[in-house]
Amino acid sequence: MPDLMSDNHIGPMLSSFLVDGVGTLGFVVASGVALLARARKRAEARAAEATFDGEKQLVAGEAVLFGKVERAEGSDTTVRVEVDQEGEESESSGVWSHKWTEKKRRVFVAPFYLRLASGHRVRIEPRDDVFLVDEMDGLLRVDLKARTRYAELTPGERVYAAGVLSRAPDPEAQPAADYRTGGEGYVLRAPRSGRMLLSSQPLGERFHERARFHGRWAMWIALTAITFHLLFLGYHVRRWAGTDTTATIRKLDHYVTESDDTLTHHYRVWLTPRDGLSVDDEVEPEDFAWMHEGQIVPVRLVEGPFASSTTIGGHLTVHDLAWSVVPLLLGAWLIYQYRERASRPWYEREVVDKGSGRLVETFDAEKKRS
Repeated sequence: MPDLMSDNHIGPMLSSFLVDGVGTLGFVVASGVALLARARKRAEARAAEATFDGEKQLVAGEAVLFGKVERAEGSDTTVRVEVDQEGEESESSGVWSHKWTEKKRRVFVAPFYLRLASGHRVRIEPRDDVFLVDEMDGLLRVDLKARTRYAELTPGERVYAAGVLSRAPDPEAQPAADYRTGGEGYVLRAPRSGRMLLSSQPLGERFHERARFHGRWAMWIALTAITFHLLFLGYHVRRWAGTDTTATIRKLDHYVTESDDTLTHHYRVWLTPRDGLSVDDEVEPEDFAWMHEGQIVPVRLVEGPFASSTTIGGHLTVHDLAWSVVPLLLGAWLIYQYRERASRPWYEREVVDKGSGRLVETFDAEKKRS
């Protein structure tokens, strides 16, 4: 009798491990990791935004500028990142889909100018390791299974540029008073041990977007945990509103139900904890075999609207379906990690695009767009 439990219930130690350990602590840790990532990205956003001061005068040293892109004389480009993709298609149950996978990435750079709000025209000299934050909205369809996507700074586009500013020769600057020296002006170059940043977005936006992503996932993980606990609300009701007592067996009933050609045996026990109060529960066949009417057994009694949460036995236990919390937590964590990588912007991951239909169905439309 010490091990008497409701049918399909697991012991008190495992019950606490699944509900409190995995279902509570596990989800709190997972959600906490997402919230910490959110806080970190928000801090990075604030730091990035603090680097720009639109009122600051041009002085040599580290600088963040904001202005309108102008090409240098005789140049037909500024900064352009091209991603070559290879297409493949597959069919499942008569439904076609396709995928474009990045195979090669190229960067083209040329000196260009930023026209600042103050009227100053600053020469920008990026290297091919430039960090470009811009929409990859350009597309060149090469053939049925090859295409190139690209991001490019275009004349008139307003961008932020972060690097090191210095006075240096500028072929388009006005000559100095001493005609023997060439024109000189402010030139922005990459830091000695870092990369130049060129961004068409506000400096903190890419961090804010990632912070929102992590915040959403912290919420989804928390909602998943809440859903689990609602499904096993009876366990919490027995914990906080239940009392350990005894009850007299009033009736024993063994019956069979049939569903989808499957026979299920039920071993139901009707109990009377006290006069005027009746509860019932199902037990394992091994326990049912030694029970008899009039016998006194321990119960975890819940009264009122949650009386159905009452269980037979002297311990706090949960249905073995609570094991589902393990794949639930693991699945939520793995999906979160997968989405964290898959949802990164193009400049932080391999560019892979998926779509419905066959490649030939996209060919004409993308050719026209090219």
